[in-house]
Amino acid sequence: MKSRSALVVFLLQTFLAFSQDKLLPEIKKGVSLSYQVSVNGQLFPVLMKFDSVSPDYNRISWSMPDGSGGNVVNTKVSLDNATKGYWGQLPNGSDLTLPSDQTVLVLSKTLWTAIQKDKKFTFDDLQFTVKEQPADAIFKLKEKALNVVYAESSNAAVRMWILNSPTVPILVKIEGNPMGIDIFLESID
Repeated sequence: MKSRSALVVFLLQTFLAFSQDKLLPEIKKGVSLSYQVSVNGQLFPVLMKFDSVSPDYNRISWSMPDGSGGNVVNTKVSLDNATKGYWGQLPNGSDLTLPSDQTVLVLSKTLWTAIQKDKKFTFDDLQFTVKEQPADAIFKLKEKALNVVYAESSNAAVRMWILNSPTVPILVKIEGNPMGIDIFLESID
């Protein structure tokens, strides 16, 4: 009996130590995210900075090295219910308030609930299943594994990495996006 108890304690300690090794940055006002965005194979660096973060609204400013920039607004309705990403060109020098079915970077509460409860969700009309990250696809920042949820489309052609944060579940990487735009988070400051 003592050996079973010792084994359970050891496994619990190992699990806690492993989970604490994963990086889980807090996404709040002032946090900047540096992305590489691939549009049909052409790479562009984009800086996304959270100007406002709340359950009812968030505003993200974006900028590129060429001096272009603007703001994107995810409304309460989109943060609650959106099932699509916005993949269009961001307007330079102005605010873009997204329609209720779309968000930029942040997954809606509806999607997050499905991820947690069902381990399946529909994003951009594609079915995704939450899976264990493949060993060769562990998402890292500064050589440290990021605490993410990994999901694949039903045909495994599209893969997503989502920050494992119930308050602000951001897309950290998407590859194989049928919309022609893949993203890759390079840093969080």
